[in-house]
Amino acid sequence: MADVPAGRLACIKPDAGFRAGVGWCAPPRYMTHGLSAGTRAGPWRRGARSPEQSFMRFMSRRRALGDVSPEGFLRSVERMERNMKVGHDVSASRGLRAALMVLAVGAFSACGIGPEEEALLEAESSSEVSALAWDAYADAVASGTTAAVLNPNRALGAPDGQVATMLGLLNSALVLDLGAGEEGTGDLRVHYRGLNVALVAQVDFLKADGRTTISSSPLRLVELGLGTHVAVVRYSGNEPYRYVRLRGVLLALYLVDAVETSIRPFCGDGVLDGDEACDDDNQASGDGCNSVCQVEPGYTCAGAPSVCTDIDECALGTDTCAPGEVCVNTPGGFECQARACVPPRIVCGGFCVDPNTDNNNCGACGNVCGEGKTCSSGVCLGTGTLQFTATWSRNGDADLIVATPRGKRIFYGNRGPNEGTDFGELDVDDTAGDGPENIFWAPDRTPPAGNYNFCLRVGNFNPAPSPTNPVEYNIRVRRPGQPDFSFVGSATQNRPLGMCVPGEPAYVGSIPYP
Repeated sequence: MADVPAGRLACIKPDAGFRAGVGWCAPPRYMTHGLSAGTRAGPWRRGARSPEQSFMRFMSRRRALGDVSPEGFLRSVERMERNMKVGHDVSASRGLRAALMVLAVGAFSACGIGPEEEALLEAESSSEVSALAWDAYADAVASGTTAAVLNPNRALGAPDGQVATMLGLLNSALVLDLGAGEEGTGDLRVHYRGLNVALVAQVDFLKADGRTTISSSPLRLVELGLGTHVAVVRYSGNEPYRYVRLRGVLLALYLVDAVETSIRPFCGDGVLDGDEACDDDNQASGDGCNSVCQVEPGYTCAGAPSVCTDIDECALGTDTCAPGEVCVNTPGGFECQARACVPPRIVCGGFCVDPNTDNNNCGACGNVCGEGKTCSSGVCLGTGTLQFTATWSRNGDADLIVATPRGKRIFYGNRGPNEGTDFGELDVDDTAGDGPENIFWAPDRTPPAGNYNFCLRVGNFNPAPSPTNPVEYNIRVRRPGQPDFSFVGSATQNRPLGMCVPGEPAYVGSIPYP
């Protein structure tokens, strides 16, 4: 191989190699690889120059102008890209610039270009190759395209005036592949021509399998007249689409020059963009960032991918629980629960109840007070037309006595109900606890009218009642239709049993009936 004189430019001769002044030098292997990888396979349009021929032509022009610098070369490449048109089956929009950059690096190196110029070209080539990693236009015609579409390949690549014809036949469709790794996530731009009347067609956005439809949107073709026009098809899906299917319009035709996709943020990609308030790399709700990438109530989210943290309303004091309720924090919220079941309350059947007053669990779980009875101090007491109930402050033996208007006494020695008690009854007698004791007239009995005396005998307490250790008591009187009366007092000594009349130590008070 002959040496290439310094300062001389190399030119490409197709299928031969480099010629620089005198002699030939074979191009490096990566030069031809870069060119073939960057262009789509297919025949060149008749009369069009190949990339190698175009390269040879503009390099010759640069040499004639005396501008053989890398900067001049780059300007020529840019101009050639603008002017060069490729036929309907081959596009130079992808790979040509990068391939020519690679060729130029080899050419300038062979011609003795210095390290600075070579570095400039290599950097420019590298950036161009990176930029070509994704393009917005269709790469191939896909399965599903019908015979009613003429020249479907002309819809590939960037707009160039070459068009595919959508005939107005039933079920006509043009399916275009955007390419692996070049999926779209945003709206689609359709470049079209040749309308005499406005049309509305349809575009289906398909998954990578080429069959499953993600969403569909109308394609409104409203611009008439000469030239290429653009219609924007809205994409509402939340995942990338690789294929687009353009459907025909019955009894009408339109011409498709190109389709151009776009990239927009989509929920679940872990990137925080657009109107997303969060994006935790999934489309699941319930983790703080919901299926449409908005922060769920009760959470805060930060970062990308977003990390969501539950807000503890209970700790912050922002809960709305009522007084007496306990705030329990839950994911995304809180619950208000009854306070823990502490004595004297007990758990019965999963419920926290007070056995002192619960008629269904009186004194113990499952102890039900029957009809005509009520739970008081954990004991089922009889109720009716008149009722006297006594309790006291500490364990011991106290006795309730009631004297009727007829002078008949009701107490532990005369419990009733009978004529000797005027049909009143002592149904509960406590001899060792703090009560209750209960005397009542059942609902089917009528107490005699008049004043009723009631007394409390106090004895058998340890320690005995005294001013320093008194026995406090409460006697409650209930009469239907009237307020309850409570008589409270304190016994500082033993009180013997008597006739229950005023002036006796055990006397507490009297009340009329009815």
